Amino acid sequence: MDESLKEYRTFLINADQKAQEDFDKTILTLSGGALGISIAFVKDVIGGNPIEYAWALAWAWISWSVSLTCILTSFYLSQQALRKSIRQVDSGEIYQETPGGRFSKFTSYANGLGIIFFILGVLLIVLFAYRNLVL
Repeated sequence: MDESLKEYRTFLINADQKAQEDFDKTILTLSGGALGISIAFVKDVIGGNPIEYAWALAWAWISWSVSLTCILTSFYLSQQALRKSIRQVDSGEIYQETPGGRFSKFTSYANGLGIIFFILGVLLIVLFAYRNLVL
């Protein structure tokens, strides 16, 4: 293996780890924080008042839970993609195949779904808050 390919391999490992860590930490923090804050919100702000649009709150919680699950799944898939990429570099197949193979594709899907479900949860909690605080 020539030196430039070794450097590229090292770059792949470092870049992938850093980008994935940053993304996953951000979504995990946001989704987990949103769950915690919304639970406190219901308890402290709504209190004993009648709750409207409880379904929106429930679906917000479900959405954030799915978002967390997607990101946790992407942790595993990205590890597998990274290991596959390393094997591809080592065997010389990196030029004939997509780096990381199907694991890279599924990691992207899991990350995309994580974002979508996080945003859906935000929209639902805004609807719930609006119906219970404004109206």
